[in-house]
Amino acid sequence: VITGSSTENTVTINAEKDQTANVTLSGVNIDVSSEGKAAVSTNGEGSVSIELDGDNKLRSGEGHAGLEKKNGGSLTIAGENKNGKLTAEGGKYGAGIGGGKNGAGSGITISGGEVKATGGNYGAGIGGGYEGEGSNIAITGGEVEATGGIGGAGIGGGKNGAGSSIAITGGEVKATGGYGGAGIGGGNKGDGKDIAISGDAKVNAQGGDQSGAGIGGGKEGAGSGIAISGGEVKATGGDFGAGIG
Repeated sequence: VITGSSTENTVTINAEKDQTANVTLSGVNIDVSSEGKAAVSTNGEGSVSIELDGDNKLRSGEGHAGLEKKNGGSLTIAGENKNGKLTAEGGKYGAGIGGGKNGAGSGITISGGEVKATGGNYGAGIGGGYEGEGSNIAITGGEVEATGGIGGAGIGGGKNGAGSSIAITGGEVKATGGYGGAGIGGGNKGDGKDIAISGDAKVNAQGGDQSGAGIGGGKEGAGSGIAISGGEVKATGGDFGAGIG
């Protein structure tokens, strides 16, 4: 269980190979936006499971995601007690949750809690940092608000990064792309592919200005393999962008 506040210290979660590191964030407030560090990062070859308890806020510095995923296995964010909140804000080039500068954001699942993820300039809300892909992202429950920075998708790729293998099967999701980024899919100049929405999910996807799709590709990017088989979906493109595609 991790608690407390800091403007200097950070948290690193190490997951050993073939193991899962189980961590609870309980009232954590870490703001290292002026330090050039990641507020919380996950390392190692294993998987990480984070339970949210109370109100938690993470704000990282330039080049880093608010919650930076660097471990080789999966990252799961849960809110089983239904009282957990997480606000994660990336620094310039970093995602809110996912990759830092030039880093991919993959293997991320949100199953519960109230999660608000905001990318720094050129980073996705949830997914890749600058020039990083966002892939194998699943949302199965909770309330999720993901906003990309300039050029980043709400959920998917950072600027110049693709967004792929994104599945939303439950929860309430609002995803907003930054300038040129898709709401769900590719960042500016990134493709959005293999995106599926099903079950009882409620999704509102808004593409960024200058040709970001609601669901699909960012500016100059293609959208393909998009399947909507259930849920309630609203997808709106930015200026000159498709709703879906």
